[in-house]
Amino acid sequence: MVRTSINYKKIILFLIASRLATYSMSGQTEIVSLKLEDAGKKIENTILMEMSSSEYEALHATPGSKRNIRVKKLIINRDSIVPEKVTTRGQSTLQFQRKSLGFRLNSVATFSHGDRSMKSKKFSILNLAMDKYYTHNRLAFGLMEETGIFNLFYSFCELRINGRSEGIYMIIEKPEDWARNMKSSPLVIRRGYDHKIDKLATDSKCDKAEIKKYLDYYKQIYKSLNKYEGEELYKKLSEYIDMNFYMKWLAFNFLVRNGDYSDEVFFYIDPEIKKFRIVPWDYDDIFSIQPHEGKVESKKIIGDKLLFSSEDMLDKKIASDSFLYHVYLGKMKEVLEALPAENIKDVYEDVYSELFPYYSREEIIKNSQYDLFKDASTENLKSYLINSYFGLSSVRSMYLKELDNIIK
Repeated sequence: MVRTSINYKKIILFLIASRLATYSMSGQTEIVSLKLEDAGKKIENTILMEMSSSEYEALHATPGSKRNIRVKKLIINRDSIVPEKVTTRGQSTLQFQRKSLGFRLNSVATFSHGDRSMKSKKFSILNLAMDKYYTHNRLAFGLMEETGIFNLFYSFCELRINGRSEGIYMIIEKPEDWARNMKSSPLVIRRGYDHKIDKLATDSKCDKAEIKKYLDYYKQIYKSLNKYEGEELYKKLSEYIDMNFYMKWLAFNFLVRNGDYSDEVFFYIDPEIKKFRIVPWDYDDIFSIQPHEGKVESKKIIGDKLLFSSEDMLDKKIASDSFLYHVYLGKMKEVLEALPAENIKDVYEDVYSELFPYYSREEIIKNSQYDLFKDASTENLKSYLINSYFGLSSVRSMYLKELDNIIK
């Protein structure tokens, strides 16, 4: 018999800890045992651009709309590079003065993140304007790396335009480029709401018949939901998508309470297994009080099941089908076991040490006045990381104990 509910009153601990704006320096630091200090790290990446004053004003116009940016000069980590195309990107973040940008270059740019590096002609830089103190995406990516469900290159950088700092950005490898270049994927889909195909990228070397076959795989995932149940449904879905991987991603979104994720995922065909795997995307909404569709609506659909959002049909089926849900709980346990407190601690400390050199320069951090969280400071960053670490670690332990009792 599978228990399918948990006392959600316990989640209050997480909500209080992760949303708290201040903390007491006495005692709290000892409880969480975080060492948030200057580790001597330097700003790893800098992008310098020059453009006309009129172009500069148009770039900062709000509310923003997507546009091509005419760049006179581009220097990336001391290398002068000719840009083929620079565009504003994103949706909600376009409403902020600091815009996210997409780059397509005529030659390769090199970026660093600790021991990792990336050479690419195509990449994006995210303005992180909706990330609490610029931490959310970095925290999520680091934690997902620990669980083995995230592989994209990412790193903080400073953007400077016409000699002026534009603040903290994050360089991120494009999911479709990673899937095609690193995995030789013939087809990549960005899932939209109601499982519609929001974006499609295909390999020009892949023939039309193969493309059609893989598009049908995607359709069959959702058609199967009304045709089969239980173990038969699980086996059928597994013909088209790596369900173990998908369920781990779903469990991670629950753990970090990601408020909006059903349309923030890329499906790519992995040639080795000849079915879909996924690339997670966009984590500015973690530690949310409720999912995108609202707490009442979500609870009406999935009840007290351990999923955070009820927006996608596949996720609803995982919650409602007892066999799928039992498998899902097993995958959730694997995710939690892959994130012991020490590993979570390492990720949090890395985030602080990487952000510290940016926060130490007033010219950079004053740009937070244009973002959602305008009070960015070293003290507030430290406070937020300590509280969210305490909440996440506590909730992870709570659910692991509950799952030990559920899964026998």
